[in-house]
Amino acid sequence: MSFASDVKGELARLDNTKKCCMLAEIAGFLRVSSSIKLAGGGKLGIVATTENAAVARHYKKLIEKYFRNKVALGIGDSQRPGAGNKSRNRYYLNISPDEKSMQILRETGMMLIREGDDYFSDGIYQPIVKSKCCRRSYVRGMFLSCGTMSDPRKSYHMEFVLDKEQTAADLRKLIGTFVDLSANMTRRGDDHIVYIKKASYISDMLGIMGAADAVLEFENIRISKGLHGDVQRMLNCDTANVDRTLSAAEEQISWIRKIQKEGLRAEGRAGEMQDLIEEGAGLSGLAAPLREVALLRLRRPAASLSEIGEALVPPIGKPAVSKRFAKIRAIAEELTD
Repeated sequence: MSFASDVKGELARLDNTKKCCMLAEIAGFLRVSSSIKLAGGGKLGIVATTENAAVARHYKKLIEKYFRNKVALGIGDSQRPGAGNKSRNRYYLNISPDEKSMQILRETGMMLIREGDDYFSDGIYQPIVKSKCCRRSYVRGMFLSCGTMSDPRKSYHMEFVLDKEQTAADLRKLIGTFVDLSANMTRRGDDHIVYIKKASYISDMLGIMGAADAVLEFENIRISKGLHGDVQRMLNCDTANVDRTLSAAEEQISWIRKIQKEGLRAEGRAGEMQDLIEEGAGLSGLAAPLREVALLRLRRPAASLSEIGEALVPPIGKPAVSKRFAKIRAIAEELTD
């Protein structure tokens, strides 16, 4: 199962006990997942659909508990766009006029009255989300209806896929009512997407909806990824430092070799130059402090400036070693000129 399916499974097991929150969650779910059907005689029925069996069972139970009616649960195949010949089970919640469908439409704010006439509303019915607990329940209903999220091991992304722009705008505004939380909107084909990509916001959203277990797993994954990233950055930094140290050492050795060759020529021993260079000869013309670091560099080509400074007697710091090599470089450049 995917991470999103696990989250929905956990949310579908929650037992909402407050009447106002029960209604808000039902309204959030039906706002996106339901359609209206003519039932004859001017009466209307409601059909809500989902591909998640746990979600279907949850809302059948919740609607029956709140409205004290009967909800028929059916099952069929659903051909998903872009899925080839693959199909998945789709679950249908049917609410007939005899089972208070009109009352449900009115109480959830999906059907309102204006100038004596009924009309279907767009967006979120604001009187139903006045309190914080009801806003939490409404968002949970929305997520169970049209929400999904990526596996946090791969990326951080949560989204709600809505077919009406007004509903998407209202949901984005609703999410923004929670402290330090916000969402973005975009369009994908005919759908309007409300999405969150910041990891901390997604974690907060899971907590707001009541998915406590998912929050713990999500945070564990975040910590693990963070530690892995820190270790990798440290390794990259160490590798870069080693590369810089070796590169600087090679350059320093090239200066020392140049000074050695000139010193051996001056001594008239150019014929045996290579062996003498390997032994560190030809540096007698250097001042003692410079000769000390030059010989140490030849013996320890992979050592850092700090390590060379610590090997001297008495030890000196990295800046002092760097200054000595700067003088060696200047001498080598003069010889080149």
